[in-house]
Amino acid sequence: MNSGCLGWGESGGMGEGWGDFLATTIRSNRNYSDYAMGKWAANSDKGIRNYLYSVDDKVNPSLYKTLDKPGYWGVHAIGEVWAEMLWVASQRLIEKHGYSDDLYPPQPGADGKVPRDNHFWRDDKDVLVPRHGNSLSVQLVINAMKLQPCRPSFFDARDAIIQADQLLTDGENVCLLWQAFAARGLGVDAHVEGRTPWGGGIRTNGYTVPLQCRDESKGDGEGFEFL
Repeated sequence: MNSGCLGWGESGGMGEGWGDFLATTIRSNRNYSDYAMGKWAANSDKGIRNYLYSVDDKVNPSLYKTLDKPGYWGVHAIGEVWAEMLWVASQRLIEKHGYSDDLYPPQPGADGKVPRDNHFWRDDKDVLVPRHGNSLSVQLVINAMKLQPCRPSFFDARDAIIQADQLLTDGENVCLLWQAFAARGLGVDAHVEGRTPWGGGIRTNGYTVPLQCRDESKGDGEGFEFL
């Protein structure tokens, strides 16, 4: 209910990044490829961002610390770092849960109830949980927007996505999500000094996941206490 929550700094950048992520997810298909943003409009294979959205860190080397580089003070540049993190996380969810050609859920019937006998939803949960990685990633991102505070930082938005998974799936993907964020420098040991809601600060990448996720035998968030 506050239209000023994504005006500037990291929060303003993430406002742009969510747009890039959702647009790229909508146009993607089950045959993975890297994507440029605004390729046609810019008449350039690179598009209007610094890098393609890619799981390959040689194609897109964006990390949390990238926000400290010259040229990354604006919301569009900040946003492409956030969108890259979300793209990496979504691809890991797809690797685990598969891909759905139908990104959108079935419409409610005449009685107002959403059909449960559809391949879109999991049938082992009491709540509506998307079955596939791409639809699940969109659901988690949207759910997290309802959990994060006004003017969120990258940390706030990351934590909200992880909390969203705990609430929706009982934490089945908590460690996967931590690993995805940590791969791009937003692990539990990442930190920033001197950041304000308007920007600035000196960032340090963090590549560490929570202790519960370092045990390879524990692939989900069972017993994981959200902090």
